[in-house]
Amino acid sequence: MWLGTRIQTSCEELEEKVSDICRRIAGTREIVAACFYGSQICRDTNHKDHANILLVLKDFRLRLKSYQKSLGETSILVLVVDKRAFERDVEQGWLGEFVADKITIPYQSFENNEYLWQKEVKMKKRIIQELLKNMVLEYPELSHEFLIKAEYFMYKAMKQRARLFPPIAYSYLNMLDNAVKTKTIESTMKGYLRALKELAEEDQITFSNKYIKITPNFIKTIKTQKLRIPTFLKSLQKAALANLLSVFPKMTVPFTREEEIFRKTHQEVEVDDLSAQLEEPEKYLLISTPLGLVALSDETTIEEFVRKTVPDGRALDVTVEKTGGVLNDVYYLRLRKGGEEQRIVVKKFKDWHGFKWFPLALWAMGTKAFAVLGQSRLEREYSINQFLSKKGFLVPKILYVSPGEGLIFEEYIKGETLVHDIKRIISSNSRQAPEGIALVKEVGKKIAEAHRLGITFGDCKPENILVTDEKGLYFVDLEQASRDGNQAWDIAEFLYYSGHYAFPFSSTKGVEFIVRKFIEGYLEGGGKEETVRDAGSPKYTKVFSIFTPPHIILAISNLCRNVRD
Repeated sequence: MWLGTRIQTSCEELEEKVSDICRRIAGTREIVAACFYGSQICRDTNHKDHANILLVLKDFRLRLKSYQKSLGETSILVLVVDKRAFERDVEQGWLGEFVADKITIPYQSFENNEYLWQKEVKMKKRIIQELLKNMVLEYPELSHEFLIKAEYFMYKAMKQRARLFPPIAYSYLNMLDNAVKTKTIESTMKGYLRALKELAEEDQITFSNKYIKITPNFIKTIKTQKLRIPTFLKSLQKAALANLLSVFPKMTVPFTREEEIFRKTHQEVEVDDLSAQLEEPEKYLLISTPLGLVALSDETTIEEFVRKTVPDGRALDVTVEKTGGVLNDVYYLRLRKGGEEQRIVVKKFKDWHGFKWFPLALWAMGTKAFAVLGQSRLEREYSINQFLSKKGFLVPKILYVSPGEGLIFEEYIKGETLVHDIKRIISSNSRQAPEGIALVKEVGKKIAEAHRLGITFGDCKPENILVTDEKGLYFVDLEQASRDGNQAWDIAEFLYYSGHYAFPFSSTKGVEFIVRKFIEGYLEGGGKEETVRDAGSPKYTKVFSIFTPPHIILAISNLCRNVRD
């Protein structure tokens, strides 16, 4: 019976001789645990040429030291570490995980396997927690939707470690060689699976079929933490310590051996960036679409999407037409067959920079922070769309996502923007637009319902609300939407933006009617009066005063600030 990443072999004679070496090194000190480590555990169970040993001693004053010994033709390298130093490396990365890393990959214990198994699980549990935390910080909205394969944590940990300390990549690549890959993965994953089970019991993750999901409680906890820099500093610390420790000649021997093995078996492989040779972790990080699960590394182009949509090669007339989009590229994709036509909206999310971004930043300076990176806007568009759809809101159906290309494919919604109704209400002073008035009230109600669910739209102007033939209200362009955002901004943007359709010297009657009906709907939908009052404050009026007439701004602000007074 064995535990953890340990692999059993038949080399009992070598174990006895190595145990004797370890006892001599330990002297009067207690041996806490000992094991073989390195890629030869998977490749060569007899250790014919060399063997790497990790020896944990109690009260080892030197903290960390290596000894080189020989057993006939077998070269033995013993890495000795103090028990407390080892445990601090497991729990905090105290030695840059230089030592603790040895039990995150296959090892063969010959002294106190139970102790090593416990430390392996603790180490892998910390690795998973750190990766989950980074995932939430990097993808604050999309993390709610991720379906994670357990292998993600193993590959991501290896990839990060190889980037911080490149020499270790040789060992990983040797262990993941096709001849031993299955054995390596099966052995390595045992500790990760046990750690995941413990995290599920602590309500940090849940299991959904064969996938892992991050719990809302964990996401909320991470997002509410104020200090986020330490995660980055920890990576620097690990890299610095690992590189510092590796300068000691004896400690570099295992890495030199792994490099020799790799070069013998992979002569055709470029070694400039070894981490690039490792499995891409994002292949195991998935999101759901009607066309199936999509990996975060997916780089499907528009042309490839068409082939996936029509896999049997039926003849289609395909047209791609670029439309609108100052800050994004937006395309209409038309698929025609016979007399039928399907229209799909394709959005390409690019990073905002230069003159495209500057006016927007200047416009809302100090009041509203916009998502700038294409990745951030894509994840918001996808995740908030999915959330609102499940809650019964009318939003365009997302057909496919290509994160690598920054593309989202959505159904085309036929309808007019709410701008047309807003203009009719203003021009008629509310007398001849009863349908539009009802729609404005419904918009207020829907926004309040979203706010009650913790969702803010972020870009809530009338242009982003479509009215269909059935008078259903569709909320589109959700790239600035988020959880727990600025609710007053949604109200302010909708109302002040509506007001800018009034002529400079026109009456305020129509606009005032829009404001009253919107507020009426908002409060009926469960919105808070204080949120409405906040929308009337100067920090919002100054933003929209650039393009909305002053007397309109004043009228809207007064109605908001005096709600139900």
